[in-house]
Amino acid sequence: MTDPRQTVAYTPSRPPAADPALGATLAPPTPAAEKADTHAETLFASGATDTIDFNGLRSDNPSTQPPTSGGATGTRGPATLGAVTVLPEVRVEGQRVTLVPRQQTRYASDAVLGRGGMGEVRLARDLDIGRPVALKRLLDEDNPHAVARFIDEVRTVGSLEHPNIVPIHDVGVDEDGALFFVMKYIEGETLGDVIEKLAKGDAEAHATYTIARRLDIFVSLLRALQYAHGQGLVHRDIKPENVMVGRYGEVVLMDWGIAHRMRTEARPSGASASPGRLGTIERASAETVDGAVVGTPQYMSPEQAAGAVSELDGRSDIYSAFVLLYELLTLEPYIPEGKNHVETLLSVQERPRPSAVDPAFAPHPAQAPIPSELRHFVVKGLERDVDARMADVEEVLWELARVRSGDFDVVCPITFIKHSSVQVSRVADRRPLATMIMAAFSTLMFLGGVAGWVAWAL
Repeated sequence: MTDPRQTVAYTPSRPPAADPALGATLAPPTPAAEKADTHAETLFASGATDTIDFNGLRSDNPSTQPPTSGGATGTRGPATLGAVTVLPEVRVEGQRVTLVPRQQTRYASDAVLGRGGMGEVRLARDLDIGRPVALKRLLDEDNPHAVARFIDEVRTVGSLEHPNIVPIHDVGVDEDGALFFVMKYIEGETLGDVIEKLAKGDAEAHATYTIARRLDIFVSLLRALQYAHGQGLVHRDIKPENVMVGRYGEVVLMDWGIAHRMRTEARPSGASASPGRLGTIERASAETVDGAVVGTPQYMSPEQAAGAVSELDGRSDIYSAFVLLYELLTLEPYIPEGKNHVETLLSVQERPRPSAVDPAFAPHPAQAPIPSELRHFVVKGLERDVDARMADVEEVLWELARVRSGDFDVVCPITFIKHSSVQVSRVADRRPLATMIMAAFSTLMFLGGVAGWVAWAL
């Protein structure tokens, strides 16, 4: 009977020589291994393959089958083989390589990164690949609705492939029977943590997250939404805690658990679901009915707070993104949290659009003033009327690019002065000689005027 823990050794059967791959001299084979080694080399030379079942899961060997219930290995039988390691342990002793079959839970859970009403996210280690991962585990596996939403999140995120959306690596069931899925681990902090540091006046945070850097983060968020809206999905839960800022500048939008499929006619023009992806994925949970309010009240659009689910489209996400941008720039929440959800929802529906001179836009002691043109841009994005908002993410990106380049609309005396200054500087870049002549002429005219005034005064 085969012992599933036996070692499998491979020693090359060739004379001692310098192996460039190992950078060492290979020892000749031992007599006991010579026959097997010759067989392996014959297969290698002929291009054939020889398979070793490292987990000992051969169908003709019942004694090596995994347990059908939880045990020392931490598995729950064939249905959870995706959570079991498949790579053997490699031991090197001199020139001898020994492969030790192992069967253990693939993901070793560590600290809790976050916890919500239905699940928790833990830092874990993938023992096969040897990398840190984020493992989201469903806590309420006995609730069919929770399971259905969890399945929807797995299928939704798994089908969205974009640099600003965290990818899913694996899905399975742990030793307690709870569903989980494994995501790329982003080493960094949430935008909520960033805003908290900025609001406290943290000098290092303000040096890192300048106004320009915050706008870059906003653009990355918009790129994720642009892709999702093109696939026919509304995120519905955009908030600082769902935006991760990585150690190396990466920005990802997290938590797609309540993403909603928008009406076909509500998608951005020319957008359609990619074949074989969202267009063919069946949702496990029933679509949310009108009147149901799902999401985080403080960051909802007025129509989402009113429960108009069937009317939600990309413009609802855009509104929520501007609510987040308002807080990211002013370091104050756009909608203060009420005593309860009902009070907060009423505030969302009744809050009037701010103005560019809103007190919240006043300079924060630890940061540079918010430019006037940027204030008008934020105000424009917080239109309560859906039809008065920017139509899609493409328009938002275009408007923001204009603001950052100085080609913004003139809507007040300050923007007129700044716009004129930008235009003059552009003319100076295009026609430097003519600009120098005009500047010299203007200087002479000014000096002549001053001299005339002095002569008249005397």
